[in-house]
Amino acid sequence: MFKHDLAARCLLALFSSLLFLSAVQAAEQIWGVSFFAEPLTLEAVAGKQRHLLAVIPQPKISSSVYALKGKIRYDSVEGDAYLQMNNDFGDKGVFFTKGLEPSGPMGKISGSSNWRPFILPFYTNQGDQAGAAPVGPGKLTLELYLPAAGTVTIRDVRLYQYAGNEDPLASVGEGFDFPNPQVRSALNILIGLLFVVALIILISRSRRGSS
Repeated sequence: MFKHDLAARCLLALFSSLLFLSAVQAAEQIWGVSFFAEPLTLEAVAGKQRHLLAVIPQPKISSSVYALKGKIRYDSVEGDAYLQMNNDFGDKGVFFTKGLEPSGPMGKISGSSNWRPFILPFYTNQGDQAGAAPVGPGKLTLELYLPAAGTVTIRDVRLYQYAGNEDPLASVGEGFDFPNPQVRSALNILIGLLFVVALIILISRSRRGSS
């Protein structure tokens, strides 16, 4: 009876783990692209509206969907400020993503707010033709547009890439992106061990029952 209960518990844990991982957005962090572990604060400067925050040369993106994610805080911002990611594809041109939505992780920066997540996603269909692999940008830049008075602080900016059928906006702020591939590998190993233990117990029990 004990072994039967143990096998059932192992299978239940395995099933629960698979459900959990299926709900996790399978974001993959681009290693080496991380900014502002220590928060960076910018104040409005007369005559200067655009502030260059980061330049990412050759970001080594291998997917057609990617995003810059981080956290932002602001105080007494007048007008509509926003973050912008510029995607430089060389001869094909420079394309941008602006955070100008009324609210949410792509929301504009206006008034005051405590720390909130932000995301600047980009979707390219360059790899959709003739089975070609996606061609990533040669350079990314992150800018802050601050048209009037106010203070903006930014931290923990990282670059992620996604499978073509995933939505970067689906998991913003949920904290389940697993940017460290070692964590994901450890979970896969744990699930495999649970399955093996349950299988061994069930086989053993089946043989004893038939003898």
